[in-house]
Amino acid sequence: MEFKIYRVFLTLLSRGIILTAVMPLACYIRVLAAKKLGDSTGEREGRLTLDFRKHTDLFGIILIFAFGFGWSKEINIDVSRLKKIKRDVTLISLASPVTYLLMYVVLRNIGGLLLGFAPSSFVLASLYFVLVRAARASLFFGIIALLPIPPLDGFNIFYQFSPPKFRRWYFTNYQKITMWSRYILLAIFFMDSLTGGEFSILGFLAYLWRLLLDNLIFFVPDVAESTLKILTELIYMA
Repeated sequence: MEFKIYRVFLTLLSRGIILTAVMPLACYIRVLAAKKLGDSTGEREGRLTLDFRKHTDLFGIILIFAFGFGWSKEINIDVSRLKKIKRDVTLISLASPVTYLLMYVVLRNIGGLLLGFAPSSFVLASLYFVLVRAARASLFFGIIALLPIPPLDGFNIFYQFSPPKFRRWYFTNYQKITMWSRYILLAIFFMDSLTGGEFSILGFLAYLWRLLLDNLIFFVPDVAESTLKILTELIYMA
């Protein structure tokens, strides 16, 4: 029982990292990108900051701690201030997802590096698990943001290069599309649970992204010779 409580404790710590560090950084980079490209709307609204309180709402915080996924406050963009709309909207839309994907690499490397200093340390092994879980969540946040489904960043990018006929269809059916987008996103989120772990769209996409990103992870602990092996058994086999 105590190991299950410890597992919950480590999980909440990892989600705390996402809430207070990773998500604010992704929002900050997005607002900064918009400012550099000519739109200071986000800055004027107080979003050019790493203070997580400026980027999250109460419901988003609850969802992150309860389920491991959630969202930040919407960052407003005034496209009329951008010089080259297609290019600039694409770059702004990529800012947050790319930040999440890079933070996956950074957190994995930090965790492996720290554990490498003292493989027998239970404290560092615990910290490694927290960082790896936060890295995994960051990876999924980046993947979700890139999905070509409104109102996600991936759709914003797709929309910029879509033909006029699609744009007209989108505006004509905006309300229906918005409603069905929510259902599709919920189905994607819970696909793993609904299929008993047999199929997961996010899991498959994460596998593909890790084929690329894991090449940038240089500090991988030796599980066989560290406390990590014991911690793995305690947490995942309890």
